[in-house]
Amino acid sequence: MEEISVTAIVLNSLNYKEKDKIIHLFSLELGNISAILKSVSSPNAKLKFAGQPFCFAKFDLVKKGEFYVVKSADLIDTFFDLTIDYENYVFSMSMLEILNYVLKPGIISEGLFIALLKTLKNIVYNGINVKLALLKFYIYLLELTGYKLNFITCDNCGLKFMGGIKFNAESGTFRCRSCSGGELVDQQVFMSLKIIDGTDFDRLNTLKLNDDCLSSAIRLVINNVSKRLNYVFKSFKDVNLV
Repeated sequence: MEEISVTAIVLNSLNYKEKDKIIHLFSLELGNISAILKSVSSPNAKLKFAGQPFCFAKFDLVKKGEFYVVKSADLIDTFFDLTIDYENYVFSMSMLEILNYVLKPGIISEGLFIALLKTLKNIVYNGINVKLALLKFYIYLLELTGYKLNFITCDNCGLKFMGGIKFNAESGTFRCRSCSGGELVDQQVFMSLKIIDGTDFDRLNTLKLNDDCLSSAIRLVINNVSKRLNYVFKSFKDVNLV
């Protein structure tokens, strides 16, 4: 039997048979893979932690048929503090949700793995506003999936932005005020997005941005991600993004 060790974050889990679970892992080495946790629903199961979303661990796996089976897991972090604040939890869950959707089997993305890990650490350990942290993550996701936001020039006429700026929801791009299509975007919201785009994950703690502005920005970006990737987020079903 094939055995392999991967460093991974649990995206979600599903009950399987009487006491087992199927977990979807975003691994650094293999991308998105499915694995079975045996007897994990038992009260004293040693690997119960490995069936929880956000569990970051080194997993030892054995390949059996189309699935891997978890042989053992060495916990690195649970990011447990995410469960303390409902907004932090819901917003963070949206990242796991979209990654489980976009990461098809066999697709390996070290960049996205590191981005997810840094975003979780920024929220839990660096006290960064969850909306700010997610804006950076989703702007980066859009870039990796071929929908990079251009904050320099109008996508229609190609001229550098001066004055009013619009966002075209159909194309997912910013346009200058004189070009047709799109709705006007608050200048502060646009500049905040531009600043976040140009700031490294490790330096987000240096930014001081207005929370109302971040709320408007996150709504624009989440809606754009949803439209570009043709996905409706379940995480935000009962949450007002603004």
